[in-house]
Amino acid sequence: MKKILVSIAAAFALTVFAFKPAFADEPKPLEPGVLGLESTVGQADKAVEKAKSILENAWGVGISGFFDTSYTYSSNHPGKAFNHNISGRYFDRDHNKVVFNDFNLTIEKPEKDWGVGFKLVGDFGRSGELLREATLWGPRLHQEPSAELREAFLTFTLPLGEGLQVKAGKFVTPLGTEILPAPGAYNDNISRSYAFNFAIPLTHLGTLFTYPFLKTFSASAGIITGWDDPADSNNQPSFLGGVNFTPMDSFGLASNIIVGKEWIGAIGFPNFNGGTRVVWSNVATIKPIDPLTIYAEYTMGHEKNALTPAGIRSAWWYALAGILSYNWTERFNTAARAEYFGDPQGARLAVSNAHLGEITWTAAYKFTAKLIGRAEIRQDWANKSGFGKGTGSTDKAQTTFALQAIYGF
Repeated sequence: MKKILVSIAAAFALTVFAFKPAFADEPKPLEPGVLGLESTVGQADKAVEKAKSILENAWGVGISGFFDTSYTYSSNHPGKAFNHNISGRYFDRDHNKVVFNDFNLTIEKPEKDWGVGFKLVGDFGRSGELLREATLWGPRLHQEPSAELREAFLTFTLPLGEGLQVKAGKFVTPLGTEILPAPGAYNDNISRSYAFNFAIPLTHLGTLFTYPFLKTFSASAGIITGWDDPADSNNQPSFLGGVNFTPMDSFGLASNIIVGKEWIGAIGFPNFNGGTRVVWSNVATIKPIDPLTIYAEYTMGHEKNALTPAGIRSAWWYALAGILSYNWTERFNTAARAEYFGDPQGARLAVSNAHLGEITWTAAYKFTAKLIGRAEIRQDWANKSGFGKGTGSTDKAQTTFALQAIYGF
């Protein structure tokens, strides 16, 4: 454990890296770059933008999306015994494969046009398959087709005071620092953190109310079907709420909580009814100077009567993560993430007294305003041997390398 914490501290002390959205519509052309591809790919960018504008004008909706492909290699060479999957990963778990992760298609309409807005988001590819497998549409998780309806919701504002904003439908969780990638918004790193994979949910189905008490402070509250469960398999809704506080441009704090029972029935425990699960996530965004952004996250969870390797008992889990990111130029960005994840009772990792740590370095370059390439190296550690290795053994550490290409429109 001490080695993990010392390594994390050293990474933060020695590294200053960058963040910028991986792809977003540029208000002006990118500055000249040695690796710029405006003369070739840039011409395709113009054609794509023109075609998109024609469709948007004809249909009266906003259209956006992206293509995402990547390659990840693990030094542990997980073999057939592990289905060639990298331990502790989810959306980037395929070892030594070039993977078409996602064709994302987003269609939306702002409230100002009709008084009611809507948003539809679909994912097609490996990410869509994994997202659908993580969503409890039916009585149990199982392999699914490579497509998923990520979001489908309506938005409108009730004329109460400053305006009570309403979101109703299926939407991504507000918990955590990292996100499911969206057009114009992408995580700093290729791989996802342990906090993203294990500490929090991915999506919700329900209704969320948000009220802006001040320009710098807003609060939200709503009722949802729970963690990644649009079918509400336990017929017991959960509470989702939070606050956003932005007293200045250089600092913001988002604090969100979800409370409710999530388990009913399980393999080997057909009559099992879990207790209340509470997860509280806090994310601070700090911008001390213009090119530098710092994210700090602390998330903790508790579940009464949770399923653990030692039986049914109360369980805690917690994650502490930080991202230092730096924008060197308009084109070149680098980012470093360090993280600690603890699961003493094994409710999330299915291993008792498990503690994980990781440090990830990522570099990104915009070849055009729409095309970005990224490279990453990540080191994982654990206090127990649990990272799959070779034909069936395990190790306390693993190193992975990844490459990614994203084209946004």
